[in-house]
Amino acid sequence: MVFRAATLQGMEGYDSSTYGDRFADVYDDWYGDVTDAEACATRVAALAGGGPVLELGVGSGRLALPLVARGVAVHGIDSSPEMLARLRAKPHGEAVHLTTGDMADLALADPPPFAVVLVAFNTFFNLPSRDAQQRCLGRVAALLATDGLLVIEAFVPPDAGEPGAGSSVTPHRLSADEVVLSVSRHDDREQTITGQHVHITEGGIRLRPWFLRYAPPAELDAMAEAAGLTLAWRHADWEETPFGPEAPVHVSAYGRGNVRTVLPPGSV
Repeated sequence: MVFRAATLQGMEGYDSSTYGDRFADVYDDWYGDVTDAEACATRVAALAGGGPVLELGVGSGRLALPLVARGVAVHGIDSSPEMLARLRAKPHGEAVHLTTGDMADLALADPPPFAVVLVAFNTFFNLPSRDAQQRCLGRVAALLATDGLLVIEAFVPPDAGEPGAGSSVTPHRLSADEVVLSVSRHDDREQTITGQHVHITEGGIRLRPWFLRYAPPAELDAMAEAAGLTLAWRHADWEETPFGPEAPVHVSAYGRGNVRTVLPPGSV
């Protein structure tokens, strides 16, 4: 999960590797089951059809390793050395072709044409600006095979002015041995959420910052179109549930030129 800016507005000292390095030691425990990794890996492996997959924000391998287990050739990029070290140390971690770098630029050494480029669980929103997101989409379009697909999983933001904007403090985890408070500031004009997980244990306090620049599906479609990518389909989850106006999450696929699938009725 990666960011380009050296310092994000409103969070001094936050750079491209901060999120991963600060969360690496707890990521698997806190987020290991945050979405259906097995359903995601099954769907992506089927879409790849034997071709290579590139995961953006590969992290500690929550999705990359299930893909490897399905016989997929997986490449991954992440800006956090701490995250990548944890992935390399896991069984079969050596099978993932890893690059330390910014996913806005996607500077990969001799990449193959990818059958699927995957960016899951809001990771695309970790890019801190529309410009960075647009650059990423342009690079993805250049790296995809002719019939390849970019697959994005992300939350559907509330409409501007709906409840959710402003500041909040909520308990994220609570036990006899630890407290994690989530402190966040939501700016619906800038489409950003700036946050800290304040992790309190008997051993002390750790700050785990995060930042999102989100976009609704229609804006993602427009940015993809500007990069030469066309929406192929959109579902509400990895099980291909039809997407509708009440869906909190979408899984959307974009292809170059003549996409290989068509929009099913009721999918957008």
